[in-house]
Formats: sequence, C-alpha cells, structure tokens
Amino acid sequence: MDHQPVVTITLNPAVDIAADVDTVRPDVKLRCKAPQFDPGGGGINVARAITKLGGRARALIAVGGATGDMLATMLAGEAIDTIAVDTGGQTRQSFTARETSSGHLYRFVLPGPEWTQATDKALFEALATLLTPGTLAVLSGSLPPGAGAEIVERIEAACEKAGAALVADTSGPVLTALCARSGQPLHLLRMDRDEALTVSGRAMSTPSDFAAYGAELVSAGVADHIVIGLGARGSVGVSAAERILCSRPVDTPLSAVGAGDSFVGAMVLALARGLAFDTALAHGTAAAASAVVTPGTALCERATTEAFIAEVETTRLA
Repeated sequence: MDHQPVVTITLNPAVDIAADVDTVRPDVKLRCKAPQFDPGGGGINVARAITKLGGRARALIAVGGATGDMLATMLAGEAIDTIAVDTGGQTRQSFTARETSSGHLYRFVLPGPEWTQATDKALFEALATLLTPGTLAVLSGSLPPGAGAEIVERIEAACEKAGAALVADTSGPVLTALCARSGQPLHLLRMDRDEALTVSGRAMSTPSDFAAYGAELVSAGVADHIVIGLGARGSVGVSAAERILCSRPVDTPLSAVGAGDSFVGAMVLALARGLAFDTALAHGTAAAASAVVTPGTALCERATTEAFIAEVETTRLA
C-alpha cells in the first residue's frame, strides 16, 4: 500500500438503481430502460472511488437481508475489502430515474432498517480492530433510523483512542451537532452549499463568504479542515493557514450523482498519500468533475480525473 490506511464507515448503505425513462407522469406505468445496479451509500462510494483511483480502502458497512447480500456481492466484484455487521433488517434501496425528454433526475431514497443495540455493539467491536495509528477514517452518508447524532461523537472518540483521524461528510441534525461542538476537532468536515446555508443560518453567496464561515468553524475547534462544495463553482477549502477555491468547470454535465463521494474519495486518498491540503482539494475537485461527465450513478474515472487535475484552477481567497 502506497498510502496511510483508509477505513470508510457506512451506517446506512443502499443498493442504487438507475434507469432512463422518456417522461415522468403521474398515475401511469412508466416503462424504464435497462437499469444499472450499483452498491451505494456515502462511505461505500468513497471506498469505490479510492479503488478506482488506484488506492485501497477497507469498507465497514452495516447490512442485512437479501438486499444486503446483493450489496456485499457487488462490492466483492469490485475488489472492495468489506467488513460487514448485521443490521437485522433489510438494507435499503434507492432509485434514480433520468427523464430523457428533459434531462431531469428524480431520486427516490428509502429510509433503511432501524438501528439496534446489537448492530451498534458489532460496529464498535469492528472499529476497534480496524482503526490503527495513522488511519484515515471516513464517515460518510446518512444515519439509519434510530441512530442519533451522538454516534458520530463515539466514532470520533474511537478514532482518537486508536490514533486515527476522522473525516466526516454528513448532513442534517448530525452536521448541525458537529458544527456546534468545539475543542475536539475532526480532521476534516465536508458539507455542500445548501447544508452550510442551513447550518449557519446566514445569507452567503460568494466563495469568500463560505470561506469566512469555514474559518470560523476552524477557529472554534470544529475541524482542522473545512470543505464546502459549491457545485459547478467548485469547492472551498479552509484551514488555519489558508482559504482556497478550487474549480474545474464542466461544459456538458451528465449527472451530479456521485460527485460528492468522488470528491471525498480523491481528496482522502491524496491526504493519505501525504499531499498538502491545497493539492488534495484540487484532486477532489478533479474527481468530482470526472463524476459529473459520467452517466447515472457512476463515479469518477481514473484517467479522466488525472487529466482534469492539471486543469483545476486554484484561487486564494481573502
């Protein structure tokens, strides 16, 4: 392995199904084209992106039922080193329909099984064996029903105990709770534009606005590094020493699905390889652009990402 160990954590994975349909209309059967099936969930996609980019990651996942078996089989087919804990319920599915007449995407996401004490115990027992000094742990994706925001604090504590560093890419109440804490910073916290607007309660519009908010979070001890994705405008990265905007515009986007996970995968892999924060941000930006030019739920591609890295524009923000 040519980089520090990476462990991704997915508490609420899914089997992702994507298909094209001519037009979305109510009250009628919609005949879809041949579907595409992919293993899904934030941490799973981050591990898949890292593998696509030539790195390695171990994927800790909570799965159950026939859908969970299907998910594990798909991951084995992609040579992802997977450690599974049983949820006792049925792993969820998500469905993305692309309306070919308009290009619009319609995304339907099921909630997933209820989190149980048995699954919780199995998760932290697995973490205790996976986390080692220097490991980069990535918690990405939504929480399942019944799992409270405090689980992230406990995962962070497990990382600290093992000498590992935690990267978090989450949303909703969990993100709000993380942004409200201080004094025990994560290694890196990522959010997108809308999440930053919701959590901050501010009317931010320019990259400098978002960078200033990120700098406040760093100063408060929320995380050593803050990344805020601004969609087609790129991503803002903030540390105690710098505020950066990285962008690589895409002329003909096909699907933004998977762009965020591709970004996190590429950035974490770059950090695990010892690259500087600004360089890692550029790698993430290139991978996100690569994912945007792929159809459906497809992630970044290595050749495209590597070509795009040289085309990323990095701007230092005031």
